[in-house]
Amino acid sequence: MMSRTPKLAAVAVLAAFSSLALQVQAQETVELDEVKVTAGRVEQELMDVNMSVSVITQEEIRRSSARNVGELLEDIPGVRINNDGGQGMKRIKIRGEDAFRTLVMIDGQKVSEHKSMSGSPMLIDPSMIERIEVIKGPASVLYGSDAIGGAINIITKKGGTKPIEGEVSAGMNTSASGKNASGSIYGGIDGWKYRLSASIEDNDNLKTPKGDMENTYFTARSVSGFLSYDFTPDATVGASLDYYDLEFGSSDVNMPGFAVDVPKWSRFKTAVFGEFRNISDAFVRLRTDVFYQKSKKDMVNSVPGIEEIPGRDPTPYVVQPMAYNTTNQYGFSLQTDWQLGERNYLIAGYELSYDDLSAQSITTNSLLPIMGVDAVVGNYLYDGYQMTNAVYASMETQLPSDITLTYGARYTWVHTDMDMTRIKGSNQITDGSTSDGKLIFNAGLMWRASDNLSLRASYAQGYRAPILQELYVDTAMGQNSSYTYANPELKPETSDNFEIGVRWNSTYVSADIAAFYSEADDYIATLWNENALPKKGYQYSNVAEAKTFGIELTSSVRIAETGFEPYLTATWMRRQYQNGNGFSTYDTATPEFMLRYGVRWSGMHAGVGLRTDVFARSQTATEYDDGIQNVTDSSSYRLGGYTTLNLTAGVDFGPKRQYSFDLGLYNIFDKGYQEQTSIYEPGRYFVAKLGARF
Repeated sequence: MMSRTPKLAAVAVLAAFSSLALQVQAQETVELDEVKVTAGRVEQELMDVNMSVSVITQEEIRRSSARNVGELLEDIPGVRINNDGGQGMKRIKIRGEDAFRTLVMIDGQKVSEHKSMSGSPMLIDPSMIERIEVIKGPASVLYGSDAIGGAINIITKKGGTKPIEGEVSAGMNTSASGKNASGSIYGGIDGWKYRLSASIEDNDNLKTPKGDMENTYFTARSVSGFLSYDFTPDATVGASLDYYDLEFGSSDVNMPGFAVDVPKWSRFKTAVFGEFRNISDAFVRLRTDVFYQKSKKDMVNSVPGIEEIPGRDPTPYVVQPMAYNTTNQYGFSLQTDWQLGERNYLIAGYELSYDDLSAQSITTNSLLPIMGVDAVVGNYLYDGYQMTNAVYASMETQLPSDITLTYGARYTWVHTDMDMTRIKGSNQITDGSTSDGKLIFNAGLMWRASDNLSLRASYAQGYRAPILQELYVDTAMGQNSSYTYANPELKPETSDNFEIGVRWNSTYVSADIAAFYSEADDYIATLWNENALPKKGYQYSNVAEAKTFGIELTSSVRIAETGFEPYLTATWMRRQYQNGNGFSTYDTATPEFMLRYGVRWSGMHAGVGLRTDVFARSQTATEYDDGIQNVTDSSSYRLGGYTTLNLTAGVDFGPKRQYSFDLGLYNIFDKGYQEQTSIYEPGRYFVAKLGARF
């Protein structure tokens, strides 16, 4: 646990920022441009959104040294990034909810993952992104299943305003001897808009204060294109295509010899859309999207062991579970916007998704060779699909005194069908199908008290449907190759979330603070079953519950015309988990405090733009206990808290300041720490990036 001194220091920092903000407040004038977001499925000023939303803009992405989407998101209050045992794969957790309870979308379309309990990966390069919107708290009414913790919508770049424009960048980092490069050409002419982009990144093994971590390399490549045409100012059609592939390795510091190699994890997507605006006085907009997305993942585990037989010497062996998974996803959506009188704005729509999984799992054991080849001890083929139909509606009603009432509902119907053939181990052939429906609601009030101040309160339900793996796929991947059995009787997970928040935005001070409380029920957890067949193991069951409460803060103070801007992002959160064996704990690997605090400065000298950022990242200790006793792969651990000091600097130069050069020095004091048990975080490292726009 965190000592009293860091806790008191964190409280002191919060108080200092609040005091300074109050001192500056009286001198302010309103001059800032508002940030626009589409988190509510319609473009709004951020001040008017009745949800906790964080936005990462294109300019922030351009100036960032982040190598992937996870690194862009890691300082958002309420957000944690899972390294997933290596550098290349990052997954997002929001408000303590696991990554598979956080919805990941690209251009509003879900990235599906049906044969993994690690959550949907964020398979896109930062150079392709226009902005990222992170919704914290349940967003299931607007966006569907998986959004219990929240949702992330990665919005890709579109075209430009000039006939031809472009940008290129190249960078390096010493944390893994990494190199990266990206380039885009884009523009717009005579109603046409276009963009073509490509990127590549290559990294060696991760360097840490404990030494280099073996098998933690990664290589990522991507290409992306966009084309649209405006038939009229109110009618647009377009298409997009993007491809991303990733090759990486993963290891575990606690288990020498254990490794995961992923020679291919790729995502291919193509989509077409049409948008028609101002159809009539009441019919404001019609938007339709059709897309196809293919995710392919090949992976091999290497799990060493020692066979001890009485009367014989111990015999080392390696079990190699291998998985080859392909998900073909087909999607269609239709959204309509209606202005009903002067005070009511209605959004109503329909969504269809069809996820088709084709998978093979093969396990070999070097202890049982046949003709010099490792014996195949398990071979499974899976072929199944999950079809989701949903209708939703959300109404915004303007009340007197600048109060806005928002309320909505979604009904989701899910049908799952699976064929499974067990090739090795038995002659069993199984199949099954399930269907289920769920109705959920949300409601909220937002008071725009002034141009600078808005207050909000909301209630929202969350929802997650069981995926194919939980329903029908038995697995034996991982360090211990323990069996986890599926359960076709699973029900959806649900949650109830209550939240209040305040936003302030003016010339010199900006702040967003939210307090939240959520209760989740029917969590799908894995319980140990001594009597399971063909061997003892875990089974998915609707048995767990969770309660989460906390406070999130984002604040900054611009000190007059000096260019200095002290800032703070902070999360205080407590999370209680109850599993199905009566065990209850607050030790859920959720730090009580997470902070980023520092001072930015920007200015001009001799026509050159200058900027610096000195900041610290702090996190309290994490405690985890799964409550499972006398089981070889039960988990209980403690990771200490940490603070790292970091420094970035950059210049913008050239005739139109179209060139940029950014430097960063991270973890200056070479702090050794872990955010999860399997991987050490990088020690002191240096990054550099050169960019140009034309």
